[in-house]
Amino acid sequence: MPRSLTATAATAATAATLLAAAMLTSCSAPAESTASPTPSIPAADGVDGGGAEEVAAPASALLVADERGAITILDLDADDRESIDGDGDVLGEGRFAYRTHESDGEARVEIIDSGRWTVPHGDHSHSFLGAAGPVETVEGAGSPRVTIGDHATAVLFSDGLALVDHETVGDEEPARIPLATTAEFVVPFAGHLLAATGSTVDVLDATGSPTGAGSACVDPFDVDITRVGAVIACADGAVLVTREVGGMLVAEAIPYTEGAPAPSALRGRADRPDLAGVAGDGGAWLLDSRARTWTLLPTDAPLVAAAALGDDDGRTVVVADDGTIRVLGADGSELARTAPLVSASLADPDARARITLLVDAEHAYVSDPASGTIHEIDHRDDAVVTRAFTGLDPWHVQLVG
Repeated sequence: MPRSLTATAATAATAATLLAAAMLTSCSAPAESTASPTPSIPAADGVDGGGAEEVAAPASALLVADERGAITILDLDADDRESIDGDGDVLGEGRFAYRTHESDGEARVEIIDSGRWTVPHGDHSHSFLGAAGPVETVEGAGSPRVTIGDHATAVLFSDGLALVDHETVGDEEPARIPLATTAEFVVPFAGHLLAATGSTVDVLDATGSPTGAGSACVDPFDVDITRVGAVIACADGAVLVTREVGGMLVAEAIPYTEGAPAPSALRGRADRPDLAGVAGDGGAWLLDSRARTWTLLPTDAPLVAAAALGDDDGRTVVVADDGTIRVLGADGSELARTAPLVSASLADPDARARITLLVDAEHAYVSDPASGTIHEIDHRDDAVVTRAFTGLDPWHVQLVG
């Protein structure tokens, strides 16, 4: 799922100048605007369900999009399915999916609300369950770049940036910023925007000016929001952006410590500190964002996907190119593995590229596009396969709830 994307023209400093009159923190009063609503970049966790029912536990589901773009929401508790018709390219993470349509240089991004989400709130959390379906459409020129932040999503068109506030989507029109920048992607985080260019991650403050807290980052390609902060993956390591007491953001580089290729993506369990990615043919990279350390986990077979659990044992789940799904310890030792489950997809280059690995506190979910199946594996219990969801066409899969 592309969460880090390319853009065009100017510099991050130019972006800051253009943003200066428009950006505000979530606790500031809005400025007047004759063209569009003033951007508000949320910085605090909201616990208002907006009409959705608060439920005792996360309403977990898989959101699955097929080749055409039609969406199925597969309830993991009730084991039933809800369909949301439509077409387009689908990506997403967490509560929302984004379905993109392009034609003749123009584009529109349809925002699909799964109606299921959980908000961390100090030492506890709040879970909500509401109606699922399209809630907003954002339009612009060129190929849109969608980057999901902590409480908002940035949709970068060639003619500007749209900021989608997760709490007000469908009720308030997304704010528009006529943004000219060389950023590969722009991430809403902690009331700021993080602009990742080809060589740096620049932090723009509430006035739209660089704060001086940026960091070098060669060829940024991905972003994940962890419990510790925003992690931007780079060819030479990662940049971790954290919020300090008083609201200031600090960016620090975490370079790779051993000689292995950079991963093509980093993945982990939601609201946890660890991320993992495939380290070429040598195993998996494990990033502990709390300790600011990389660990190379060698494996006896090349990997096609990896995701960190971020638990007390520092475990990582991987998909190996023999079709097995394995659970690795913090030192790379193999704790468990399944029988080959995705061999058919691995034999087909197109299907291989679409294998998806997702993890939550109890299970790993691995898509097998060639067979139209998603496998559920209990990573706590010797990698036992607990369920297989069939009759699907999984071009895109995300965990919601």
